[in-house]
Amino acid sequence: MKTNFADSSPKAETDAVAVRRLLAEAIDSLGELVADHVRLARVELATDVRTYATATGSVVAAVLLLTVGYGLGAVAAAIALGRVIGMPAAFALVAAFHLLVGGLCVGAASGRVRRTRVLRETVSEARRSVRALAHPAEGPVS
Repeated sequence: MKTNFADSSPKAETDAVAVRRLLAEAIDSLGELVADHVRLARVELATDVRTYATATGSVVAAVLLLTVGYGLGAVAAAIALGRVIGMPAAFALVAAFHLLVGGLCVGAASGRVRRTRVLRETVSEARRSVRALAHPAEGPVS
């Protein structure tokens, strides 16, 4: 069976125009959706970077203060313990304690960093959009 498109009816031409218009609207909407996702990602990334930078600066200042105070406290503890078990053993015991506790703290902090999800909202919105595009709502389009 051969279809002749040259003899198209006015209804077919109207339908073709409507389909082209709907297709153009869909493409424009898809472009806007992608642009919105990019804008959301930029805003969220800027916010995340600002948050991480502020937290990092605070942590660095706190670590410097704690290091000086903790170092002086460790030396004082080793000197006090040195009177009981001898200086070399006291310093070795204090050092072993600090290495153990420090290793546990590094492990806990690195686990917390691994659990942090960057761009959480952007990923969520992108997944929602992909789901909506992959499974459009049933029914006629008005």
